[in-house]
Amino acid sequence: MSTVDKIHVYFIMLPNSVLLDTIGPAEAFQYSNRFAAEVECEGSKQFELHFIGPEAKVENALGLNLQVEPLPKVMAANCWVISTGLSGDRVDLETPAMETTISWLSKQTEYIGRYISICAGTLLFAKAGLLDGRACTTHHMHIDELQEAAPSAKVLANRLFAVDGDFYSSAGVTAGIDLALYLIQQEFGANCASQVARHMVLFSRRGPNDPSQSPWLENRNHLHQSVHRVQDAIQVDPARNWSLESLAEIAQCSPRHLVRLFKDSAGVTTREYIHKLRLTLAMQFLQSTSLPIEDVAERCGFDDPRQFRRLWARQHSFPPSYYRESK
Repeated sequence: MSTVDKIHVYFIMLPNSVLLDTIGPAEAFQYSNRFAAEVECEGSKQFELHFIGPEAKVENALGLNLQVEPLPKVMAANCWVISTGLSGDRVDLETPAMETTISWLSKQTEYIGRYISICAGTLLFAKAGLLDGRACTTHHMHIDELQEAAPSAKVLANRLFAVDGDFYSSAGVTAGIDLALYLIQQEFGANCASQVARHMVLFSRRGPNDPSQSPWLENRNHLHQSVHRVQDAIQVDPARNWSLESLAEIAQCSPRHLVRLFKDSAGVTTREYIHKLRLTLAMQFLQSTSLPIEDVAERCGFDDPRQFRRLWARQHSFPPSYYRESK
């Protein structure tokens, strides 16, 4: 019987915490567990969620009392720790709960594989002295406060989230869901992240440096299941020689009907959508390999390098070679 590796995720629950900072990412991780077994995801891992705090009962910003586990003396190896936001214009870093948590956190560094913060939760890591020299961000209301708490940190304003090594920090509230989807994509691939986002009706996921949509999720801000099935199939294998007939079979409609349905729902034609994902795949090859342009074009399903360069030029003002050098 095969075993499934677990990614242990510990949500730190402090008094006056913003519930959506916890619930949003937690739901995304739970959906990821479900879809990882249903779609072609990378790896056979599952998230195991823990909700911990310095007090057995925590009252959040909504006035709800939550039962949480105590701060563990020993954590799972290579685990993730998530510090969620606190309500208010300023965060009181001197409370007994905060001091207890910071003291505990300083003793857990050998177990923690990733430090993740949402909204004002970044201030907990700042107070613990974990952000020196690191790029980080937080809710726009707490940017100055974060810089005060971590003077040597590279505090980034106007950023959805920031990644610096094993430290991941995000802006306010729903940005935590964007960050969770980014982490899911890292662990399980774009297809699984897309499935989770679609189930949560979140089609405008963004990356750390780009406020626009992820290419894998663009053109999916609709609720037509037949079109989503077609997009799912293309996303799994953009390089495949897709015919309109094969896509219509997936959609369970006639080719002619699919042409209209896809354009009305996704806002682009099937051919335009395929080209967009092939270009995205090409960008990944350019980032992660030293393959010649000719090989990249072939692996991504383009007819030839000339077609690849022509379509690339429609989307970018610089050649593929420049993109590779800049990375």
